[in-house]
Amino acid sequence: MSEIPRLNGIIKVLEEGGRAYTAFATPDVQTALDMSVAPYDGIVFECEHNAWDARGLRDSLQYMVNRRQILSSASLAPQVTPIVRIPPNGNEMDQTYAKQALDLGAYGIVWPHISTVEQAYNAVAACRYPRLKSAPLYEPAGIRGDAPTTAARYWGLTQQEYYRKADVWPLNPEGEILVALMIEDTVAIDNLDDILSQVPGIG
Repeated sequence: MSEIPRLNGIIKVLEEGGRAYTAFATPDVQTALDMSVAPYDGIVFECEHNAWDARGLRDSLQYMVNRRQILSSASLAPQVTPIVRIPPNGNEMDQTYAKQALDLGAYGIVWPHISTVEQAYNAVAACRYPRLKSAPLYEPAGIRGDAPTTAARYWGLTQQEYYRKADVWPLNPEGEILVALMIEDTVAIDNLDDILSQVPGIG
């Protein structure tokens, strides 16, 4: 296969020095249909304040794909890039929801209430596959579980291509996964400089 073009439209805009615009939306089929042609760079499926429904999220991701748009654009990716805001606060140090959302094909994770370096590290690590310690870009050490079949198919890639692309940007310049942290309290503000300087891989 020829070189795979950038799949994550939010990252594409940021790489070009632009401002990426997204909107929050509930993860349901009708919303996905409406948002799939909206004039945004991305959509954030809001799962923090809605009941977690992996099947509903899976269906929503599928309905973001517009085959006519794929044909006309020669891109495998949805016109509007879907990412997911997950339920747990940063201090819960939970990786379950990020793993499930990525395994379904999401192009990024929004982590609520990240307040410390440790929480930020956990967020980035949860979005990366493990690699050998001798590998470049080893830190933050990945802890994502290995179940790429659905996500690889959703991205239109082989599993080996998915492994190569499913890493965090900008730490890995070829990565297609965006890790966004929400800074929501004074503790987080006090720690922000340390978070940004000590944790690579934050988008």
